Amino acid sequence: MNRMIKRSVSTVFLLAFSQLFVMQAQAQNESSAGAFPNRVIKIIVPFNAGGPADALARPLAESLSKKLGTAVIVENKPGANAAIASQYVAKSNPDGYTLLFASDAGMSLAPATQKSLPYDPAKDFAGVTMVAQLSQLLFVGSSFPAKSVQELQAIAAKTPNSVVYASIGMGSQTHVAIESLSRTLNIKMTHVPYTGAPPAITDIVAGNVQVMMSTVAGPLSFIKAGKIRPLAIAGPERNKSLPDVPTFAEVGFPNYESRGWFGIVAPAKTPLEVTNLLAKHIWEIVHSEEYVSKVIDFNGFEVAKIPPADFSTFLVKDRVKWKGLVAQMGDAINN
Repeated sequence: MNRMIKRSVSTVFLLAFSQLFVMQAQAQNESSAGAFPNRVIKIIVPFNAGGPADALARPLAESLSKKLGTAVIVENKPGANAAIASQYVAKSNPDGYTLLFASDAGMSLAPATQKSLPYDPAKDFAGVTMVAQLSQLLFVGSSFPAKSVQELQAIAAKTPNSVVYASIGMGSQTHVAIESLSRTLNIKMTHVPYTGAPPAITDIVAGNVQVMMSTVAGPLSFIKAGKIRPLAIAGPERNKSLPDVPTFAEVGFPNYESRGWFGIVAPAKTPLEVTNLLAKHIWEIVHSEEYVSKVIDFNGFEVAKIPPADFSTFLVKDRVKWKGLVAQMGDAINN
């Protein structure tokens, strides 16, 4: 009898322990999968610290951290026209904890200008949401004599390749933008690629190179200080931060435009409930009065007009657009 009682007690104990183990395992799984987020989220920026992308990403990370109740940090991984950062995120776990602060540079332009990439923009990412849009700004150093697009055209046409322009890298948007502009103006300038916007703009101010195009955010402080002269904005309307700077259409070049965007993408196969949660909060942040006034308007960006539900479709169309533009450029962007 005693043996039977002991066996029954042991059996009950084992069953109870097994049930407890299963419940704990289930709880852990629910915690890791369903209670997103429960640890640090990283936003990987493919450009140098202190550049235009940082101006958007760091305030976004701070606001997102408050909304989600967990730390959200920014890591800069510049290089290879965003390929280094893009590959890093593409190969990360698809759990929502590693995100790419993407742009047309790595998602649309790189596949059009580079024969091979260590990632596939069409297959390796899930679109989350757009953060901001932008129009490129054409500007020169204050010591350069051109005060308008037409004056730049006249100076460059007089002596081909005598004017030197900067870009943030071979095949970058700034490179393609000026080569496209050179065709529009029927001029030839000499290209000097840099590793990012800050060093290129520093050399514009120093007079080592004369011309550049970038987002408004990059040269804005130097424009306000009188060290850089803006010539025209390559978008459909004037920029709020530089209301006196005309569009290319206003100065006689209605067919020239160079626009871009920044957004958030996650590794492919990231759970939809995670990307939807991130999209909801990020979209709310980037359209909040505080973020618009202190980040977007202050740095010369434009409020995002493509909602999260349409972002993935937009990415497909953007790749097609840049592929067509680069095809028209031919060998020009390889020099």
